[in-house]
Amino acid sequence: MLATTPTGDVPIGFHAGKLPLPGGSGLEPPLTYGAYLDSVRRFLLTRSGVRLRGALRAHLARFVSREEIQGIDIRSEKHGAFYHVARVDVHLLGATVPFAVNVAAGELARITLTREYRLLRRLARLIPSPHLPRVYCQGRIRHDGGHGEPLELRLAVGEWFEDYHEFHLHRPKGEGRARLLLWDSRNGYRALNDIQTASLYRQAARILTEYYDWNSFRQIYPWHYGAGDFVARVEGDEVGLRLITVRDYAPVVGYRTRKMAGKMFALLLFFLHLTLQMRLDRIDGVGEPVWAEGTILEDATMGFLDAVSGKSGAPTPPALHEILCLFSQDEWRQLLTEVLDVYTFSSEELALIHRHEKMHIQQLRRTLRSLPW
Repeated sequence: MLATTPTGDVPIGFHAGKLPLPGGSGLEPPLTYGAYLDSVRRFLLTRSGVRLRGALRAHLARFVSREEIQGIDIRSEKHGAFYHVARVDVHLLGATVPFAVNVAAGELARITLTREYRLLRRLARLIPSPHLPRVYCQGRIRHDGGHGEPLELRLAVGEWFEDYHEFHLHRPKGEGRARLLLWDSRNGYRALNDIQTASLYRQAARILTEYYDWNSFRQIYPWHYGAGDFVARVEGDEVGLRLITVRDYAPVVGYRTRKMAGKMFALLLFFLHLTLQMRLDRIDGVGEPVWAEGTILEDATMGFLDAVSGKSGAPTPPALHEILCLFSQDEWRQLLTEVLDVYTFSSEELALIHRHEKMHIQQLRRTLRSLPW
């Protein structure tokens, strides 16, 4: 059993196994590395490894026997507000298959994990796509820490996106503008260039718009770069992007209509929120909220229009672009008021938005007029 660090894998021995997990879950006594990783092992290997072999069968689309499994490595990878994330490398004859195992300890975390697992299964049926992780099984296991009632852990096994990493805005000392930094622990953290950054933002907007339902207004929300919801794989100027979590998939606006005007209004709110949320991150993922600059509005708009083209009944991208270009500064400001009513932002984010709203709308109108439609 191992822990992944920026300097490589660190074995979890007897003494390290007694250390509490970072982040905390409000548990007393706290969950330790040893108990956490051992719970992952037991979850996968009990009953002759039926869960592990089921995940392998779903992932590889073929039967996998017990004899074919040569060994497994379990790594503690990440600790968030809700989940502890482990990577499990399953060594087969001639291949290694990685899985992600999310572990939830607290009551709210367990409820959230179950909900997210069901949403990912549902979206995989509604909109088959490689942009979200496939999930294979979920369940629970009890850990007896020897102090009172056994602790119930809920676990879910899903697809691991190989060589995909978090990214966040980073501001080097002495520089005013923050740039995206890819958190590649294997090859070193590195700043993304303008081409890579543009591709990343355009893909993020396209993915979120692909999952927007034109008729019911359902959408993936909330989402946030600061929470590490997206991960990227960067090779040269080629960028691959994946969304690794779905907290909810429901309408944000509180009405339903079959009329084109109502659907257009909901779509406009979605688009304007998209352009705002794209600009919000936290310095290095955990620092102060920060407003992204650069070509982000052009990138987000292009990704949005790319994805709208596939929606039955929605305006074509040229028609929608023409409509967007008709809005005045005051009309966009009125829409912004509606966005701030129906979408949720922290007080720090609201302060950033209000500080930049006039410039944001001016840049958005200028961007829309410059696009080649």
